[in-house]
Amino acid sequence: MKKKKIFKVLYMCISAIFIASAIITTVMILSFDMQYACPKFGNHILVSVNDSELSPKILKGSALLSDLKYDKVEKGDYVIITTKSMAGIQYSARRLESVEDEYYLVSGTEGRGPFYVNKSSVMAVSKMQIYGLGGYINMMRTRNGFLLLVIIPLVIVIIIQVIRMLLLIQEKKLKEQYANVTADETVNKEEM
Repeated sequence: MKKKKIFKVLYMCISAIFIASAIITTVMILSFDMQYACPKFGNHILVSVNDSELSPKILKGSALLSDLKYDKVEKGDYVIITTKSMAGIQYSARRLESVEDEYYLVSGTEGRGPFYVNKSSVMAVSKMQIYGLGGYINMMRTRNGFLLLVIIPLVIVIIIQVIRMLLLIQEKKLKEQYANVTADETVNKEEM
């Protein structure tokens, strides 16, 4: 009986992981915008944080929900800066230190202090941090991540369903055999 409960709990956990992964992956795929090279929801984009330069406030592996149609930017806001390279569009999130006429002064990396960026390089302003989602997005972009979070749970859920179906068929056959045996015994007793 305990094995059955453990099996059921394990099955529910694997199913929940698979369903959550499938839903998040589907939403990310359907909302992916080629222009921004990231998921877009209305006037907001979801940008993964791939470095720890902004910690402890913004953590590596988080995702920043950022407003594309921002009205104003203030000191302390986190801005999304775009740069184009051979690999395509690159995003970096930096804390705004001050606002100048044509430039923003943003926080730098460990080895580099604050630096100026052109206002036109700032694409969006971060409104909210979603912990762990950036790491999930980055992992889903890899073959191993997709295999681990979607394909393997799907195969396990299918195998479990097949096993459950086979057990139900076997149980039904046993019940039929038992019913036939008890019916034969009843007939034999009546004949005596």
